[in-house]
Amino acid sequence: MSFFDQPSLDVDAIVGESESRSESVEIRSSRSKKRSIVWDHFDEIGGQKVVCKHCDSTLTKAKNSGTSHMKCHLAASCKKIADKEREKIVAATADDLFDAATFKFDPDLTRGLLTLLFVDGELPFSATESRFWEPAMWSLRPKYKSVGRQTMRENCLAVFKTGCDAILAEFKGLDSHVSFTSNIWTSSGSLGYLCVTAHWIDKEFRFQKRIIALKQIPYPHTGQAVAHLIEKIWNDWKFDDKIFAITLNNSSVNDNVVGLLKKKLGNKMLFSGSHMHMRCSAHILNIIVQDGMSIIETTLKNIRELLRHIASSGSRLQVLNIIMDELKLPRKRGLTLDCPTRWNSTFVVVKEALGSQEALLRYVETASMVGPTTEEWRDDKAVAKFLEPFLDATKSFSNVRRPSSHTYIKEIWDIRRLLLDEDYLDNAKLEGLALQMQAKFCKY
Repeated sequence: MSFFDQPSLDVDAIVGESESRSESVEIRSSRSKKRSIVWDHFDEIGGQKVVCKHCDSTLTKAKNSGTSHMKCHLAASCKKIADKEREKIVAATADDLFDAATFKFDPDLTRGLLTLLFVDGELPFSATESRFWEPAMWSLRPKYKSVGRQTMRENCLAVFKTGCDAILAEFKGLDSHVSFTSNIWTSSGSLGYLCVTAHWIDKEFRFQKRIIALKQIPYPHTGQAVAHLIEKIWNDWKFDDKIFAITLNNSSVNDNVVGLLKKKLGNKMLFSGSHMHMRCSAHILNIIVQDGMSIIETTLKNIRELLRHIASSGSRLQVLNIIMDELKLPRKRGLTLDCPTRWNSTFVVVKEALGSQEALLRYVETASMVGPTTEEWRDDKAVAKFLEPFLDATKSFSNVRRPSSHTYIKEIWDIRRLLLDEDYLDNAKLEGLALQMQAKFCKY
């Protein structure tokens, strides 16, 4: 069975073994000729004998022999080593894997690990055509026959197919149902792509998630087109009666998508599909905050313009960094600019500006330009403090490492309490912001 035909690849085990080998190599490389850590327990006598440091036993050392007999002595014959110490020695010498007498080169394993390197590092296949590729492979193993870009591409596809087969096998024996999240992403070339991610609990009660599809979707992205593509993806993966719910952005198009999917699935759905449509909490939060951003647009305008002015020129950024040095503040490699459709990017911009407020004020004076007023800086600080809980909630809902549904009620309740907090009535801008967001919050 080749590397690519294995039903499941335990990548973590391979990486762990590789790291332990690296540690052993690092320890041994510090020695000149005696690479084995066995030599820590023996002294040489002349050129043909060694003596154990623990029991003074003498062993023969042939010129080209390995160290196996020395390992056996430490593991079983030496009477001066305590049991606990012996266990440590045996464990340490067990990692001495690169003894020339015991190591065997496996070209299939090497080729498979190189493929995983390309997949994990998202390396271009053209890397195999670099003028340094062949010399690098030769330095590791002169007899290893390197591969080209087409072969590497085929290897990566083979790893992908092996992974898909393993997931299919797991779904087939799954006792629980599967939920999904989906969204449409638009590329820089204005092409639409539909991404579908599966979420489930495995037999060991561990949370699992996998991206099962990223497919181009034809324009226009109507409810019928989206529903048809999702249905096709589900059929390809043979989910049948294991579908529970799907989380989509809160839009009228997605209401139509779920309605069409329910008609297609019929009685295959759990509870007749009454729990099928889950609305994305992070998206709803984004809508709530975006609805109130127009209230504070004038407050943020001057800070946004100042940052754009500095970011548009390398010489201006250099002037700002000179000021940062004088104030003993960390230099800026660049300035973050916000995206109008993502409120959290605006929050990040405001926080960054507030952290460099003193430097930005001095830059405005140096450049003789009009910047944010003292009142605007004060309002921006209040806005940042007000929006921080929304950012925390968005991060909680968007967590990709573990389930976040159990945090939903707490986060939503905290936001409700924030919107009803009368402390913000002292600031006219924040009062307007809170009232606008409160109306949208009640709607959802």
